[in-house]
Amino acid sequence: MTEQQRAAAECRFRAVLEDRLGSPEQVAALVRQLVQAERDGEAPAPDLVRRWERANAAARYTGLQSLADVTDAWFEVSVTS
Repeated sequence: MTEQQRAAAECRFRAVLEDRLGSPEQVAALVRQLVQAERDGEAPAPDLVRRWERANAAARYTGLQSLADVTDAWFEVSVTS
């Protein structure tokens, strides 16, 4: 995968996440809630999990579009504290 392909895929992924979940700050807040629940050993709210799973699946699908020849790719989402 070229650097241009990677950057375009990341841009598509990010755009869909933000379209489904809101601003970058809202995406980060949701991820933090899920991570904090995991750290605390608690089950995260089912509606948060469902929103994340749906948004992430749509973002992955769109992000990887046009990369049919790439078989080993993923997107990493991280936030700072």
